[in-house]
Amino acid sequence: MGLDLYIEAKITEKTTGRCITVPNTKNVKDHWFDTDTSVREEYQYFCVLYMCGHNAAVVRNSWIDIINRYMDKNYSNEDRFIPFPQSALRELCSCLFSYGITTEDDRFISDIEHGYWNDIQRNKENNKPYEQEKDFYNWDGHKDDETAFLVSANELRNFIYEIERIHYENKYTPLAAFSDGGLCQEGSCYMPDDFILLEEDRRKFKADPQAYEWTFRIFNSY
Repeated sequence: MGLDLYIEAKITEKTTGRCITVPNTKNVKDHWFDTDTSVREEYQYFCVLYMCGHNAAVVRNSWIDIINRYMDKNYSNEDRFIPFPQSALRELCSCLFSYGITTEDDRFISDIEHGYWNDIQRNKENNKPYEQEKDFYNWDGHKDDETAFLVSANELRNFIYEIERIHYENKYTPLAAFSDGGLCQEGSCYMPDDFILLEEDRRKFKADPQAYEWTFRIFNSY
């Protein structure tokens, strides 16, 4: 099985601490879901960004290093759920952008192993001379990997702008979100408020989004 890597979020009411979000709200026909039940916490989060496969693994390792610094923790790639503060979003996004251009060491291998964000690369001279083209090398595949990183990073950056619009302007103009695949700007989409179960909560959230707190985590799923 490959890696499925998610950045997830949930929204809670600041005055009560009550979570108002659940995933796939459009598919919930009855109000069976108790958003105040702590044992159901992992089902209160919806997807902000999704990545998969080997490329997701190398990004995850870099993100865990960043989160450990922000949280003063010692999370590892064995941890399934890894919380992080909203203040870390910009550095996580900057790190993801850095994978849009791969290192000299990784230009001649089939799977990316490190990004420039990793200490092992940032502390190197990285002045390896150009080599002769290798027969086995798939240039188009490598370009596709770099493009995928850039697309994901741009989606995350757009999300950050909307979160900060809420924080600084109390305005709610969210991007769309796929039910499983994170944020996007095209296609058949959900909006983040579609993951708010109750109509009254949706109305109050749209009217005063600063009255609510966003909580973030990585879901590291094999």
